[in-house]
Amino acid sequence: MRAVTFRSVVRSTALLALALPLLSSCRESASGTDSDKPNIVIVLVDQLRVDEVERSMPKLHALGERGVVFTKMRAAAPWTYPSVISMFSGLYPQQHGADGSPDKSKLLSKFSPEIPLLHELLRESYYTSAFVTNPFLQTWNSFHDGFDHYAIDEFIGDQGARMGHGDLVWTESMFSDTVNAAVIRHFDQRERDGLEFTYVHYIDVHGPWDGAPFDAGGVDHRNTEERAYGIAAGYIDDRIEELYEYFMARYDEDVIFIVTSDHGQELGDDLEKTHAFVPRLRKATVHDFNTRIPFILLPSKRVETARRIDSACSNIDIFSTLLDWVGLESPLATPGLSLLPSIRGESTGDTKRAIYSIRSAFGQHSDCIVVNERKLMRYFPQNKAQPVRKLTFDLKTDPKERNDTGARFGRHASLLLETAGTHGVVFPKVFEAPDEELESKLQDIGYLGDE
Repeated sequence: MRAVTFRSVVRSTALLALALPLLSSCRESASGTDSDKPNIVIVLVDQLRVDEVERSMPKLHALGERGVVFTKMRAAAPWTYPSVISMFSGLYPQQHGADGSPDKSKLLSKFSPEIPLLHELLRESYYTSAFVTNPFLQTWNSFHDGFDHYAIDEFIGDQGARMGHGDLVWTESMFSDTVNAAVIRHFDQRERDGLEFTYVHYIDVHGPWDGAPFDAGGVDHRNTEERAYGIAAGYIDDRIEELYEYFMARYDEDVIFIVTSDHGQELGDDLEKTHAFVPRLRKATVHDFNTRIPFILLPSKRVETARRIDSACSNIDIFSTLLDWVGLESPLATPGLSLLPSIRGESTGDTKRAIYSIRSAFGQHSDCIVVNERKLMRYFPQNKAQPVRKLTFDLKTDPKERNDTGARFGRHASLLLETAGTHGVVFPKVFEAPDEELESKLQDIGYLGDE
């Protein structure tokens, strides 16, 4: 007999919350266009910073001008694993536990399979599929659970719960041309029998670029220069348009089509050090070049009015927004908010809301809140509970966060502490060494040194 778990209770609760007509017909409907529930496509471009859309992605930018653009979206974490799980759970990293080791080792934690994720809640009434090209979301953790179809092995390899060795991961089939072909092939072979939720995770902008179907200007490792980064983003621009046109046709334009990212990346002089003892590093700090991301809803029958929304928001809000849109409630109290009223023009949102981001992995620990263009940032020594440095920035006059204003946190100090807490919901995380087969492979290629 299968054990009754929190996850099974979550699914049962969500099922009971749906209307009875939906229970009887949602998967059997030929049209999949229930008047209250749209089809959903999320395209995540790994490591795409917000300003690169306007600079290098003219097709996406033009579509965004006709859709809904959130200009102040920030990621809950500046690297993929915790950020994506925040987007799918509505929880901050300190709550869901998808993270890296607190020391400088390369272990990744397994988050609890009891966390109710977006696609699991939607699965009661949606066919769910994912096409993923990032090893943090390989099947060593439970992210793939709840998807009816989960494609990853055909794109990339598996390094298990360790990070950082591309020899086991990167392939010439990881780029978006291969991904799009797999998506279209899958859905061409699948008869529409109800509502569909699709997640597509591109890695092209992140790199590395060995074997890429585009010329990155001679840079063969990562996007370490602005021109090469723009070339990769421009290539993705065409692939997004292709998927958008495909799904708009498949669903007779009745679709929520979202384009977003998990974190940004440094360009130009972003890494220039301008304050003592505080690093400015790729993925390793909560500076805005790492945390500002695009969040764009492309035009469709569900997004008919163009809007540019400047309210403060976090990618934890995506979970709440989509559940709200399809008429479901989260079984947990999450700190995120639904952006649906802003999308529909019923609200302008809260520009003074505190938006929290954290980096706490691999010996690097910093966090921050942004409140009405004022940023409060803390840096912690490794494995220490108290910050070694506190900084404040005025993002209106200093958007690159070069000049610590020296101001005290003042009344916002308690707000930062509150936002950095667990909000009454926290799940355990587990660090497990890789299995013997993977350990042997890592040893053979010298990844483990003398261990």
